[in-house]
Amino acid sequence: MRRASHSATSRQVQPRNAVLDGLRPYTLWFVLLLLLGTMSLVSPKFLTLENFFSVFRNVTYVAMISFGLTFVFLAGGFDLSQGAVLILSAMVINSFNPQTPQTFAATVALVIVVAGGIGSLNGFLCGVLQLNSFVVTLATRYIVGGVGFMYAAGAVVGGAAQGPLMEAIGLNRLFNLIPITTVVWVLAGALCWFVIQYSPYARKITVVGSSWRTARYSGLRVERLQMSTYVINSVLAGAAGILVACQTSFIAPTLVWFYDFDAITACALGGISLSGGKGNIVNALCGVLLLGFINNSMVLLGIPSSLQSVLKGMILMAAIIIDIQGKRRRE
Repeated sequence: MRRASHSATSRQVQPRNAVLDGLRPYTLWFVLLLLLGTMSLVSPKFLTLENFFSVFRNVTYVAMISFGLTFVFLAGGFDLSQGAVLILSAMVINSFNPQTPQTFAATVALVIVVAGGIGSLNGFLCGVLQLNSFVVTLATRYIVGGVGFMYAAGAVVGGAAQGPLMEAIGLNRLFNLIPITTVVWVLAGALCWFVIQYSPYARKITVVGSSWRTARYSGLRVERLQMSTYVINSVLAGAAGILVACQTSFIAPTLVWFYDFDAITACALGGISLSGGKGNIVNALCGVLLLGFINNSMVLLGIPSSLQSVLKGMILMAAIIIDIQGKRRRE
């Protein structure tokens, strides 16, 4: 009788666990919907198209570098340099201030090459030489940020009159409704989603992030694969810097410290494992939107900026704890 009772109990627990496991990927979307519903009751300004597209516009840079970070995290790496790459890229394109489509294309190419070079350096040190990715990219962050500060001579970079193409990208709206920058990051996200969802490359870097030893025994070139993720991340950070330059005429080098931690927070919120091998672009997007609407809600509620930083830090800490606990349960 005891054995029969135990067997029946286990059969009841297994379906329940299966249901919970099936619902877990959608938990964050439920949280996002709950936030939207609550804020629509609290603030009359929240549930408007103008406010929503304002949020979509404001999350442009965090979305772009979150998409790049997803590749790095999938391969088991870590990158703290993308904020510095973003600001340096923005300062370079604003200092050239291209006025024609030809000069704009040439400046964009220069920015992408520089960003890709920084990513290659990170990838070589972290992927090929197997140095600690946190320490290496933190050092790169300070180096690139310092180069940007010297490039700007400690002042803001930019001019009063932007080129017409940059102004069009930064200010114009598709159908007089959707910001062009929003269209750009949505297209970038769709491309990254397609690569991660359907390409053999994504499956390979996921194996690398899950188990370096298994990936090596499987014949994968783990060093090159991990290196490539840093290049992708830096290129997307450079593209984000271009969008920053299009939206504002002046770039301050001190802004280097404000973007990367928001992207890490968004990825952690989206359930992307910071220890590698788990995550996708849809999860990163959900984390980006949730963080964007949290920031928007705090502004509408009049919460001081200092307290906003505290709350975002607590959110990041909670997301990391949940990630670690989830990994322990899977093991």
